[in-house]
Amino acid sequence: MADKSLPGKSVTNKSFHDLARETKNAVISFEEIAKKDLRKGIDYLTGPFGRIADPRSPSGGGGPGYCRLPGPVGIGVDLALLLLGLHPAAPTTKFGTVAAQGPPVQTPAAAADQSVKITAELLKAADATNTDTYYKGIVDAMNKYAQAYSINTKLRVAHFLAQIGTESSFRIVEENGSYTAKRMREIFGCKGGSKNYDAASDDCNLGRLRDKLWSQETTYTHNSKNLLSYAYASRMGNGDEASGDGYKYRGRGMIQLTGKDNYRAFTNAHNSKNPNDSKDFVANPDLLITSPEYGIESAFYYWDSNGGNAKADTDDVNAVTLAVNGGYNGLADRKARLENVKKLLGV
Repeated sequence: MADKSLPGKSVTNKSFHDLARETKNAVISFEEIAKKDLRKGIDYLTGPFGRIADPRSPSGGGGPGYCRLPGPVGIGVDLALLLLGLHPAAPTTKFGTVAAQGPPVQTPAAAADQSVKITAELLKAADATNTDTYYKGIVDAMNKYAQAYSINTKLRVAHFLAQIGTESSFRIVEENGSYTAKRMREIFGCKGGSKNYDAASDDCNLGRLRDKLWSQETTYTHNSKNLLSYAYASRMGNGDEASGDGYKYRGRGMIQLTGKDNYRAFTNAHNSKNPNDSKDFVANPDLLITSPEYGIESAFYYWDSNGGNAKADTDDVNAVTLAVNGGYNGLADRKARLENVKKLLGV
């Protein structure tokens, strides 16, 4: 009689090559399905198609992995799955017990273990200006926070390193704020930013934003505390100029966290992700400098708060740059660094 196990097919008088071809096609189908969803792949073999017993069910007909189909088709399926490394369990087949092969069902912990790690070599590819010793000294903290903020794929790591390489060369610094009269006016004085400062006239094309940088020049020239208290006053959660918040919450860290609101948000993010290491960066903003680990984490927080992972997943360097920089400053440099890191990662 014909074997009706395969709908619409008969195995009567079929050659071994015919059976092998059908087996191969079944295995290919399983592989394609399993690449997207292992559960569905196993169901394909154990459900309506009925190739083998469900390996997760000890009562699945002859033990885990035992072929349901009798005859050469059943034997061929068992053998093909084993030889191609696609058998979803350690099966006891008609040929005896063999070692487990095939794609394992990953647990979250196993998946985390296989996430992309930041190495000193990757840091060097993103920025060659620091020593190997420096990079080896920060790489553990980089990986700690890469895991905490889910920067764990090749694209995310590549884009993150390229952006931070351009922004800070992976150095943990604080904003200086000590400028000459003309330089402070160029940076902070004009409506619309420094692009609207005219050096020849030492004035602004679209009007002045902070007139006291001209009228009280000596108060702010080469005086970081006075200048930043004024320039950052009454914005980003800071109090007025007299409060000194602008200077207190000046830029610090690997990507210059700036403003009281950002220090507060960073505090909340850090404590949420590190419940055993509670910190208050509003009360102690200098921790980003005195404890370099937090200066490093601030860059990961900044990336996360600006949607860096979602942008990196699209592999659109323009979109990532806009999210991180607020514009496209140094875009060519960011692209070059990105290509260096991608090459090392094999992307």
